[in-house]
Amino acid sequence: MFYYFSRFLVRLALPIYLKKLCVVNFDKLPKRTPMLLASNHPDSFFDAVVIGSVLDRPIHTLTRGDVFKKPAIAFWLRQINLIPVFRGSEGRQYLKNHDNTAQESHNALKAGDSVVVFSEGVCVNEWRLRPLGKGTARMAHQIWFSDDALPDMKVIPTGVNYEHFRGPGKRVMLRFGKEISQDDILTSPLEYEKWLREFNEILTTRMNDEILTLPADLPKDEHIKQLNAFFGNCTVPEKGNALFRAIGWLGRAIHRPLYSFFEKKAAKLTARSVFYDSVLFGLLMYLYPLIVLLLSVIVGIFAGWQAGVILFFALPLLAWFCGRFYK
Repeated sequence: MFYYFSRFLVRLALPIYLKKLCVVNFDKLPKRTPMLLASNHPDSFFDAVVIGSVLDRPIHTLTRGDVFKKPAIAFWLRQINLIPVFRGSEGRQYLKNHDNTAQESHNALKAGDSVVVFSEGVCVNEWRLRPLGKGTARMAHQIWFSDDALPDMKVIPTGVNYEHFRGPGKRVMLRFGKEISQDDILTSPLEYEKWLREFNEILTTRMNDEILTLPADLPKDEHIKQLNAFFGNCTVPEKGNALFRAIGWLGRAIHRPLYSFFEKKAAKLTARSVFYDSVLFGLLMYLYPLIVLLLSVIVGIFAGWQAGVILFFALPLLAWFCGRFYK
């Protein structure tokens, strides 16, 4: 239930947090077959938030295992369908968990859910696909050819592309590529290592087709030019008339102190690392509704419940106007 509650909040919050979310090839996704979404990983947990917000079926996301080491945190991460992945570099005691990760993913696919795996293995705020590890290939091989195989499972190359990686007000383009089925791999599954290499070659090619690639040393003007060209079909609606812009300005003025608090808190918690965007969005998504509810109750007690109800709906609406009509 917490997963569905969180997804409900995500779908309410994203239109406020993002300038625009554009989805490409959603209609080409298989409707009733298991899906393993192989995605790039430029913005930490926020990548899974974006992917999960558009899918009807639940998603289970493979996530770095070190964030599960505190039991209290692990409990809540489990409630939103995160599956830990431990690497050998984190300690030999965690190697036994590899089988558990694979089995959990397999069970989720059998149940009709989708599994998201970040095929690069690491998260870096950059505009390119990093070399793929073998984890996605191993998982696909096991799902397709194990004793409890799911031969109809499809691997979906997925690209999450951001205008920037720091805070709200950005365009995001989520692109789903041409699916990979087990028949696309010509190498015999008995030639395990060779099969893994061919799978990764195909996956790399198809993921690159969906991902914006910008060199790190690109001059700023050219960087902006290529970003705008890539997001050319992800247009932002017009800013509206003077009244809407004025309401947007009012929404910004009212929310600015609260947003500044969350902004500083996220920066302190993450040291402005790759987790910054995810933590900032998470704090806003879960705590902002509570703050609005608390303020509405206080206003209702002192000014009447009608005023409290109006405030409860007015504050999020002003926040939406701010994101939609005020630059």
